[in-house]
Amino acid sequence: MLYAGVDIGGTNIKVALIEIGKGDPKVLSKTSFPFAKAPCDALCENIAISIRQLLFRDGKDIPDLKGIGLTVPGSIDQAGEVLLHAYNMGYHNVPVKAELQKHFPDTHINMINDAKAAALAELKAGAFKGKKNALLLTLGTGLGTGLILDGKVFNGGCNRGSEIGHLPFKYGADHCTCGMDGCMEVYTSATWIARQGRDRLGENFADAKAVKDAAAAGDLVAKEIFDEYTDNLATAIAGLCNVFDPEIVALGGGLSAAGDMLYEPLKKLVAQRNFFKNEYEIVPAKTLNDAGVIGAAISAV
Repeated sequence: MLYAGVDIGGTNIKVALIEIGKGDPKVLSKTSFPFAKAPCDALCENIAISIRQLLFRDGKDIPDLKGIGLTVPGSIDQAGEVLLHAYNMGYHNVPVKAELQKHFPDTHINMINDAKAAALAELKAGAFKGKKNALLLTLGTGLGTGLILDGKVFNGGCNRGSEIGHLPFKYGADHCTCGMDGCMEVYTSATWIARQGRDRLGENFADAKAVKDAAAAGDLVAKEIFDEYTDNLATAIAGLCNVFDPEIVALGGGLSAAGDMLYEPLKKLVAQRNFFKNEYEIVPAKTLNDAGVIGAAISAV
C-alpha cells in the first residue's frame, strides 16, 4: 500500500512515497526542499506540491494514497493535532496537521515527533528489529531521542513526547533555543561541534562534518573538539542507560557515520560511566537519511 512520509526539519523538508506491505517499507521516490523559515501555511502548501509532484512522477494520484505521515521536530499536543513547540524552527502552537489536511481533505494524516518516527523506522526496518528495549539518539541541529520500551515507541506519559534532549546537563551553562540553560542537546548535537569549529578554527569549519573530517586528517584542534564532543555524548548516554538500560543504542544523523574515531572511545567511556558498568551495544542507525520519512509513513498506517 502507498503512503507519503514527510520529515520536517529545521533545515530541510524531506518528502517520500513509501510502499508498506509484508516486507520492510520501501522508498519509491523522494524529494526535499529547504525550510527557509516559512510560515506554516506556506510550508504545508510546499509539502502538498511536493507530494503531488511525486505522485505524478510515479503515475499515481491522491486517491492512491492510504495515508500521510508527518514528522515534526518538537512536542505535539495530546490529540496529535498541534505542534506545541519546535524551538529550532521557531514554531509554537501551530496547527500543522490541520493546515496540511486542507490540501488532502479525504486522506488520513498522522503527526509524530521526528525522533519517535526515526525510532519506529529502526524498529521495523533497521537496527532495532527483534529488540524490545532500545534507545535512538539523532545527532543533528538538536538532539533527537526515540525510545522503544517493551517493543513499542514510548511517547511520554501524557502522549506529548519525551524531550530527553532538554534534560539539564550543565547547570547555568550555555543557552538553549528552548529558553533554558545547559540542556543536554546544547552539548551533544552537531550544532555544538559546528559552533566550536567556527570559534576555534574559523568560518571554514562552521559545520560538524568539516570539523570531523579535519580531526580524522590529524588537525589537533579539530581532534580536541571532537574528543570533547565524544566525552559529552558518553556522559549523556551513560546517564540515559542508567534509567532505561536498553538492549541497544543507535546513533542517527550525519555524525553517526564517523566510524571508529567516535564509536571506540564512546563505548569505553559509556562502559566506565554507567551504573551497571555494562558495555552497551552502540551502533549507527540503519535507516539513516530515510528514517524520518519511513517512520512517518509507518505511523500513518
